Amino acid sequence: MGVFYFAKPTLILPGCQINEVRKTPVSLELAKFVASDQVHRNNPPFVWVYVGSQLVYSSLGDINYYIIVFRKNEFTTFTTLEQLGQNAKLYSDSTQEGSENKYQFNDIATVMTGTMKEDKLIIRHFKGIPESIGKRLEIKEFVESKYAGKTIGDLVSDSPMSVGYYKIIDKNSGKPSDNVISVLDFSIVSLSSLVQNQEDIQNRKEQTYSTYEKDECESYKNALEEAKQAHILEWNSFD
Repeated sequence: MGVFYFAKPTLILPGCQINEVRKTPVSLELAKFVASDQVHRNNPPFVWVYVGSQLVYSSLGDINYYIIVFRKNEFTTFTTLEQLGQNAKLYSDSTQEGSENKYQFNDIATVMTGTMKEDKLIIRHFKGIPESIGKRLEIKEFVESKYAGKTIGDLVSDSPMSVGYYKIIDKNSGKPSDNVISVLDFSIVSLSSLVQNQEDIQNRKEQTYSTYEKDECESYKNALEEAKQAHILEWNSFD
């Protein structure tokens, strides 16, 4: 999968300059291989089979991470993300039985990986399908009933631990609006508000960097570079 997104370098002047760049794409095939290794090592003695994947973008438009879903080899009731999503739509997650039927905790596992070799290989790993798939069809129907001519598009999340949002797009042209809908509670917010939040976070980081003395700055840059190179070497060991 040939996707290339480059994060903007962080440049702090006149103080400490920190350059945090993700620039070496990870193919979906490599991400699947790494995720498969993870799911087999952490969920023995079962054989796990790839079901499907979902690409997640940051609010700034960068490719953020892969969501990769596996099933136990003997579990053949649902073998695609579409089937898992259709099944999930039938159940509420408000009860233990409904949640189990919806997310398939016993037979499905999800691994989130980086999308650039500067990223950590494994970001999250848990049993069951992610909420973004479990609630996708409900969200799609909600949007299409609320907004004439609209549907949902790409999944947006600035952190694997934060709320995910689906873009609201035009059905015919695919053009996105500024609105996104929360996977958590179906609330609708503007994409620009998510962008502003990320810019505020970056500004706070920059303010912190600007206070670093020269030695502290160099030490931090070296630590970032060492971590980046370690991640690249680890990805390359699977490539």
